[in-house]
Amino acid sequence: MPQEGQNLYVQATVGGERVGFPVTAVREIIHVPPIARVPRAPRWLQGVAALRGATIPVVCLRERFGMEPTSPDPQMRVVVAEVNGQPVGFLVDSVSTVHHFAEEDTEPPTALLLNEQNDYVQAIGHDGERLVLLLDPNRLLDRKQVERIQRLAAPQAA
Repeated sequence: MPQEGQNLYVQATVGGERVGFPVTAVREIIHVPPIARVPRAPRWLQGVAALRGATIPVVCLRERFGMEPTSPDPQMRVVVAEVNGQPVGFLVDSVSTVHHFAEEDTEPPTALLLNEQNDYVQAIGHDGERLVLLLDPNRLLDRKQVERIQRLAAPQAA
């Protein structure tokens, strides 16, 4: 019997590709809130948003993956996940379902797929005929990037 949350992934779409976030890392899924741009931030940092009294960074996964950004769409969502102990919002095109991947339905990514720029893919899941890139949220941003985002998002001292 699998442990609770083991091999369960929230499936989302980013630029036509299917990705999965481990359920154990996802805090919540929300409609896209108002997002404030942060000056001199990396291009993939959409900005910051208020969430229940806290300010969280919002990362555009299209930009993070090197894809072209798209116009706002009512299907877009923000997947709020724990990244190195901090809540981070990931802007996705849509969220479809929670899916359990049996061990035989996953495989490690090939060496040709991975490099320093995309080692956030922890496995490839097979959902019928569709492939799903199973993500490790802790690798979508490294600790230095999270710290930099927090500095950029912090109110400037007067």
